[in-house]
Amino acid sequence: MAIRKALLGVMLGALLLPCTLAYAKTYDVLTLPSAPSAMASKAPIFVIKKFGNRYYAAGSRGHIIFSDDNGATWTQGAVPVRSTILDLDFANADQGWAVGHEGVILHTADGGKTWELQYDGLRYGKEGLAFYTKLAEENPDNETYSYLVGEMEFAIEQGADKPFFVVKMHDDKRGHAAGAYGMMMVTYDGGKTWEHRLHTVDNENFNHIFDFAPLPEPGRFFLSGEAGLLLLGDAAGEQAQRVQSVPWEGSFFTTIDAADGAIVIGGLRGRMFRTADEGATWEVVDKPPTSAIVAERRLADGRLVAGGVGGEILVSRDNGVSFTMSSASGTAGPIFDVIDGAGSTLLIAGPRGIKTATLEQ
Repeated sequence: MAIRKALLGVMLGALLLPCTLAYAKTYDVLTLPSAPSAMASKAPIFVIKKFGNRYYAAGSRGHIIFSDDNGATWTQGAVPVRSTILDLDFANADQGWAVGHEGVILHTADGGKTWELQYDGLRYGKEGLAFYTKLAEENPDNETYSYLVGEMEFAIEQGADKPFFVVKMHDDKRGHAAGAYGMMMVTYDGGKTWEHRLHTVDNENFNHIFDFAPLPEPGRFFLSGEAGLLLLGDAAGEQAQRVQSVPWEGSFFTTIDAADGAIVIGGLRGRMFRTADEGATWEVVDKPPTSAIVAERRLADGRLVAGGVGGEILVSRDNGVSFTMSSASGTAGPIFDVIDGAGSTLLIAGPRGIKTATLEQ
């Protein structure tokens, strides 16, 4: 699964700077619905995925679109906010979730035709303060809870300024959403309620969490993030422990599971690394120089595709041990996300919407 979720500047924090005072007070994007637009598939698109036989894509101005003809035409869903959408996940053909800027979490029960707002960043600090205040009172010797009370007070002062970068539903009831400054939320009821889980994540510096990939053992997953943050998560145990062996201190925007169970991560300066033992040891991926790696996808035939924000398309036929440059590189412009399309094509999400590239066999 790739983290192409936003412009590279978003990932680096450029769009995480404090909003203007007027914007911080009103948050019009949370109160205005996304406007219908014939250009929705040509505006900036940050995520593109396929669930079942339907493709989904999302991006700026709250646009969420879907296609049932391999991306030839797109239909726009009805979305109640204009926040930029950065990730999507579906538990089945009907039940889906989307996350993005202003801490929004959206839900659809009809395959993406209509969406409802389940959560937003204004609730994050308020509900988090109540949650951690209660835990601090019940556990007076636990310094973590007291510290997080202060963090939630600060979050209330900041307002809805933090995006969720990734959402993963383990089934139609249980799921996680993670994002800027280490935000980690969990739901056990399909998103009717979302609970804070900062206290269960080994992320004392509150680094951004960018991406997720499943591990072979059910319920366990790998998380990558800012400044070398790598985590091993356990959905059942509700814990995410830091990987102690970090191959590089830079940010990792994208994480993918190879067909053999290995994890391949990519990030700043085109750096890519591979682990076959859940991060105990790492090997440098053999690849040509590229811009920052912001997207990875495992194709139906097992090949891995990686996308550089500058437009490079890399292909691996050995589960991520090495990548070669595809002749399709640069044909679709800058890349935020990539998915396999019909035949040998790739659908590329980027600042100019959805483009098509042909991948050599």
